[in-house]
Amino acid sequence: MDFYKKAEGIGRLEGLARLDSPVHRLHPGAKIITTLVYIGAVISFPNTEVSGLAVYLLYPAVLLSLSGIPWKPLLGRFLLSLPFALMGALSNLVLLRSPVFYIGSISVTAGMLSFVSIMLRTFLAVMAALILIASTSFPDLIRQLTRMGMPKIFGLQLAMTWRYISVLLGEAAAMSTAYLLRSRDQGGIRMKDMGSFLGQLLIRSFDRAEKVYAVMKCRGFEGVYCDNSGKALGLSDFVYAIVLCGSAIFFRFFNWSTFAGSFAETLMGGINR
Repeated sequence: MDFYKKAEGIGRLEGLARLDSPVHRLHPGAKIITTLVYIGAVISFPNTEVSGLAVYLLYPAVLLSLSGIPWKPLLGRFLLSLPFALMGALSNLVLLRSPVFYIGSISVTAGMLSFVSIMLRTFLAVMAALILIASTSFPDLIRQLTRMGMPKIFGLQLAMTWRYISVLLGEAAAMSTAYLLRSRDQGGIRMKDMGSFLGQLLIRSFDRAEKVYAVMKCRGFEGVYCDNSGKALGLSDFVYAIVLCGSAIFFRFFNWSTFAGSFAETLMGGINR
């Protein structure tokens, strides 16, 4: 396992959150609420719904364009969630075999629609969460979630985990490099040495945690993550949240794809007459 690449990946996501764009400058609270409403609307669709989800592709497309966030890093992280979605989608593909409609002589089953719907909903929900993280610094997210009612101890745990997971990966990378230098014929860490490797990593993690805690105590840490900084909501934040939340809810109950198809069919029928 290349621990250096894992640490660089986390650092790159933090770097994306430091970009300057209209999306990055929005208030974290507006972005959190919008993301939650959007994800809630997406996952509330029926199991075999596909056409109604098409309009929700505009959300990640527009935000990625306005924020300047490259899509490749986010797509790579989305692929990590793909196996979990595939497990449920493939089972429906096998179990739900009743035909729903026909395209020529080809029958489209409920399992096919369910497969596409599950994969599409997973893509939309994960991309929305990734765009939120890539456009907002993690301390700002923790600060806003704490203001919205999340227990402060959870905020502390999340902040410490996010901040020092790269440190842990750096320790693992240094240990992995030392191991490979002593065993150059090995392509990686042997399974029989994995127990001692993880044990040493745990001991070094405890040691680093004690040093970090001592430094935090010297700086006045009292066991609670407190941060009263941050900007207030502005007019643009309210407009952003109202427009996007309203659109997500509206298109949940109004199938634009079906309406557009019916309108086009009616229009073509009128022209043919």
